[in-house]
Amino acid sequence: MNNLPITVCNPLRRTPLALIVDDSCPVINLTYYWITQRQAWLARHPSNAAPRASDGDPAKLDRVPQTIPAAFVQKWGEWCAEQGIRGKFSMVPYPAGIGRVDQGFPEFPQQEYDQWMQVMRDVIWPNFDITCEMLTHTHVVDLETWQFTEAWEQYEWVNPPVEPLTDYIATAMTILKAAGFPCEGVTSPGAFGSQQESAYAQATLTAAQRVNGNPRPFYFLHVNVAPDEWPDVPIWHADKEKGIAIASIIGCTNDWFGNWTGYDAGDPDLMITEDLQGGCLPPVLARELPCVLVSHWPGFYFGGEEVGFEVLKEVKRRLDAYDPDASKTRWMKTSAIGHYWMARTLSDITTTPGENGAWQVQISTRFPTSDFTLAAPMSCTSVQVNGQVLRQVYAQHDFQTGTFLVEGEQTVLAFDLDEGETVIQLLP
Repeated sequence: MNNLPITVCNPLRRTPLALIVDDSCPVINLTYYWITQRQAWLARHPSNAAPRASDGDPAKLDRVPQTIPAAFVQKWGEWCAEQGIRGKFSMVPYPAGIGRVDQGFPEFPQQEYDQWMQVMRDVIWPNFDITCEMLTHTHVVDLETWQFTEAWEQYEWVNPPVEPLTDYIATAMTILKAAGFPCEGVTSPGAFGSQQESAYAQATLTAAQRVNGNPRPFYFLHVNVAPDEWPDVPIWHADKEKGIAIASIIGCTNDWFGNWTGYDAGDPDLMITEDLQGGCLPPVLARELPCVLVSHWPGFYFGGEEVGFEVLKEVKRRLDAYDPDASKTRWMKTSAIGHYWMARTLSDITTTPGENGAWQVQISTRFPTSDFTLAAPMSCTSVQVNGQVLRQVYAQHDFQTGTFLVEGEQTVLAFDLDEGETVIQLLP
């Protein structure tokens, strides 16, 4: 045999889990201002069309507070940290035009803003990627005048004008960078960019390189919940020689926590039932595909009732019951999922036979990642990666980076994949 078939597995042979949190920003409750501004826009543009649920219900606006306190984000973030939850947390840079996150919110107490930003730095950011969700999440802004236009980011800019798209996204990234949060990617407000996805992905990639020197960002645009559309991680605009690409992170749930409105209660059974058999998540987990849960920040707070937060706690409890020894799943930041899928699809792997049944595996890549996991169809007594001897373990729940595990005639090994050349020695 002149070639040893090597399989790239999920990281540490565990299915990635991630929590997407949309519509979040310091101090203010974006939903309140979104509905208020949308209703004002509808009054200026009367139509005979039936009202859309996505425009919000003005009759329920009294149930939507103008602010979400810093004390709640601290409580929520500390619980997520204790539970090991990872994912993505939006920070809308200029939410509803009320204030820029790098300059503060003059109409609200400075102490509240300062506490929010400290919690974001100390509690949220270590466990969640921070992304811009374009500039306002309401009206498109004229970048020359900083005035609202009559276009909406999630409606008219579903099919955005391509020429200013990069500058628009770069402006959003620049504000977050000035606030101390160089973002790892972007989140689409609604279906922003969906009819120009290739251009949108390229604009995001270019903006990320320009503003943050980031050649491997991600974007969140799509949610696929149908069985024939279960999610993977598409990679766009890859340049293998330069190590440049952008990943599309795809959600596999609708928002069944508390919705963007903050007045539509969620239901954990839609994600995973008490018996762990029903709901959207078990079939995705069974196929070992990235399991990205979608939520919106106002729904967690739910006007102070914390309904969505309680749904999250129950979903986490059930996922723990599904995987009690943490051998099947692992929570990851969305950027880490993107980096891993870039590495698994854009790295070159070759094998060379050695003496007495040994094999050498060579990996050439410009796409580094953590916990890179390979399976080889042979039983090994020793594994070395770039001269470092990996430690053998004997059960999946002990399998971590820097170890290898033998199961019959298969060996799996995990290590941090560096940019450049990696040489692996497999000894029978």
